[in-house]
Amino acid sequence: MYWERVTEEIYLFTSERYARVNSVAIRTAEGIIVIDALPFPNEAKKIAKFLNTQGGGRFHSLILTHHHADHSFGLFAFPAYLELLAHERCRQKLLALGEKSLAETRRNHPVFDQVTLRLPTITFEGERMFVCAGNHTLRLLALPGHTPDNIGVYLEEEQVLVAGDAVMAIPIIVQGDWRREIQTLQKVKELAPLTIIQGHGEVILRGEVNTVMDRYIHYLTCMEEKARKLLADNKPRDLIWDIPLEACGLERVPLGLGSQQLHTANLFSIYDQLQAEREGKAGLENTAAT
Repeated sequence: MYWERVTEEIYLFTSERYARVNSVAIRTAEGIIVIDALPFPNEAKKIAKFLNTQGGGRFHSLILTHHHADHSFGLFAFPAYLELLAHERCRQKLLALGEKSLAETRRNHPVFDQVTLRLPTITFEGERMFVCAGNHTLRLLALPGHTPDNIGVYLEEEQVLVAGDAVMAIPIIVQGDWRREIQTLQKVKELAPLTIIQGHGEVILRGEVNTVMDRYIHYLTCMEEKARKLLADNKPRDLIWDIPLEACGLERVPLGLGSQQLHTANLFSIYDQLQAEREGKAGLENTAAT
């Protein structure tokens, strides 16, 4: 795990063990706010110890951007009395899937035996919720697409967006919806943050935001076009394996995960959804005809 300061009061922690996933901490006059936690227990506990020292033992709250294990498992390392804020959809996802996911992870990696699943204690429905702590105002924003429950945290004074997995070097929509992800990326552009902390990988700096968002939107649009063409031409689904990531304008990135495999999974997801929509439409037309 390594860390850096994004601003004087914002800390960024990046895992060296899994996919360069990020955790963020904001130091406020009322204590430290932690957004997401690194999944491996040793990294999560190191961060908790470091922040306990930096904040003089004072924490304000925890925020979870979405239910995925690489963002949620490490929350066990922080004081049990802290409120955990998230979208209500996140709480429902963790109730439905969290314990099963943790049990499977424990079977493969006994180091996770020490992890206990943490559920959100304060949730919101709809588009936004505000949190004020000292001289910091945090706007929690629904940013679905990667998953239905993903949120971002916009730090109003600094104009910094902690985006969760709504913004990643390779947008991943296998458990989400690419159309909603495009809408979310457009929403991020309209928000016009000076800096974006992605769910995984490097920080997007001042002056790069619009260019990077346009690149990600183009990538998602391109995948839809390629999937539609395969369907329109009645080509085999397996031809998706032959479409490289670079064909949609992105480069392979060192996330510790296979960039091409992630891209291929995205394409299969879009293809299958488009095919289901086409078959559903055909079924409705046949029903109407009879």
